[in-house]
Amino acid sequence: MVTIDTAEPPSPRTAGDSQTSVLARCGTERTARYLTGANDCVHAAGSGRQWAYKPPVIASYAVIRWCEELCMIALLDTMPQGYCSLGVQQRLRHLGPIAVGAEIEITARCVRVGGRFSRWEVVVRDRHELVGHGHMDFVAVDRTRYEQQRLAPKSSAREQTA
Repeated sequence: MVTIDTAEPPSPRTAGDSQTSVLARCGTERTARYLTGANDCVHAAGSGRQWAYKPPVIASYAVIRWCEELCMIALLDTMPQGYCSLGVQQRLRHLGPIAVGAEIEITARCVRVGGRFSRWEVVVRDRHELVGHGHMDFVAVDRTRYEQQRLAPKSSAREQTA
């Protein structure tokens, strides 16, 4: 990541439970520029003809990762201490090729908030054209509670079958 521009000043993190704290704010916008590299190319995704026979372009999963990262950074400004954001749905239309070594600009804007849920519209451009757009959905969770209630039972079950 090269730079992140903030469209509004970050607000301080709020303490308290999720019912009274702001977890996301509609209209929040962030822009970042990323310099793509060889590790982002489809050829680095795996071995086999399904990867090797493609032109040397940036993989969609790398673009999705950058879009998610930008939204998560913006969410850090408003989530209470002890909370984190988890992606629940990503929709990206990858409209044009991105050359290895190109700089891309991603803009993420919060367009919907409901309780712990937020939806972010993302726009991806290289210096030539619009190369992607879509949305990223997140839910904010109390990390400790989430790990205890959602992960611990699965980890325990996995250990019993091993």
